[in-house]
Amino acid sequence: MSDSPTPSTRSLAFTVPTHLAEALQETVDDFLAKAAGGTTPAQRAAEIRAQDRDASLDSLAHLVEVAEGSSRQARVVAQFLAGLYNGDDFSVSLPDFRRLNDDLLEHCLQVLRLDHRHATEVHRYFPNGETRWRAMIRRWGLADEPANTPLPEDDVVHSCQYDSKLDAPGYRDVTLVVKLAVGVDEIRSLSLALSAADSERLAADLVSVHRLAWTRGKPLDADENEPRPAWL
Repeated sequence: MSDSPTPSTRSLAFTVPTHLAEALQETVDDFLAKAAGGTTPAQRAAEIRAQDRDASLDSLAHLVEVAEGSSRQARVVAQFLAGLYNGDDFSVSLPDFRRLNDDLLEHCLQVLRLDHRHATEVHRYFPNGETRWRAMIRRWGLADEPANTPLPEDDVVHSCQYDSKLDAPGYRDVTLVVKLAVGVDEIRSLSLALSAADSERLAADLVSVHRLAWTRGKPLDADENEPRPAWL
């Protein structure tokens, strides 16, 4: 004996011309057969929407993992997720999407479709989502940047201080975080994502500058008792 619940039913009555009765009965029979097999257009549309929602949630989970990681594209993903969380405070620059690889871009588009339906806010799909989003925003310094504030002008040298680095074990890509003086009293946190090749060039150039400075004796900006660095 089947334990499946019996679906509720509803009686529908139609009054049609006699010559159309047979055609209507065939249409109804065809509909009921397709409905039993789950193949009506409405059922297929509902199934597609359910599959799309599942794919979108998978994409959202992947983007959160990336944003909480240390890849060179993590900050752009974090900006995107912060923009969905609060678009008024955290604007998203469309050109930044060019920095994403094809896979991450597709995940972003999938999450946009999920957010467009607006069944719930994206952070509410996760336990403690509010806490995770705020931690992500703090980590990348997104709250320190006023919305729509442009990057520092090109061809202008700004004083900066090295703050920290973000990396992932086993990968050569690295993100350098610096504090940048862009005004008399304005300091901004800026993250510089470097590929393996650029990291190698930067390391070589820095060593070359320091080595040259010490070959001429004590550098002009060195302290009186400062020794020659061991890494030279």
